[in-house]
Amino acid sequence: MRVDIRPAIYSDIPALAEIKQLARNDSTDPNSAAFGAEVRYLTAFLDERQSVFVQLTDRVPMAFCTVRERTIKPFIGYAYIKDLYVHPNWQNKGFGKKLLMHTLRTMRTKGYLNAMLETAEDNTAARGFYEKFGFVRRDIGGSSGYVTYTIDF
Repeated sequence: MRVDIRPAIYSDIPALAEIKQLARNDSTDPNSAAFGAEVRYLTAFLDERQSVFVQLTDRVPMAFCTVRERTIKPFIGYAYIKDLYVHPNWQNKGFGKKLLMHTLRTMRTKGYLNAMLETAEDNTAARGFYEKFGFVRRDIGGSSGYVTYTIDF
């Protein structure tokens, strides 16, 4: 089995939308409104020349990560990890860790000194993953139902 990580290209988008929908237990019907919204969202990332990394197993996408620069205080200038999704069949096998390590290394070479992300308060699996990886929870106030994490490179 060959595992590669590379920048995403437009032809990856349907597979990435499907990975996100499967990981969130949403409809993967390509004709559904939710699926179409994910395709538009991911297309916009590439259109805006934001970072999207895709992890492939034997040339088939199985995980992806989207990153943009954060422009909201107090995290202006941080690499903002917007999405990190692994296909359910590949979860809990170390692939998310490998993809996150690659993403952080790449963002560091682009000059970022820190990264941040948000995850749902009730997503204990994601919170445990990020905390084990070394992200630190930051209390920035509010009750949005999300938790903010940061890491310094």
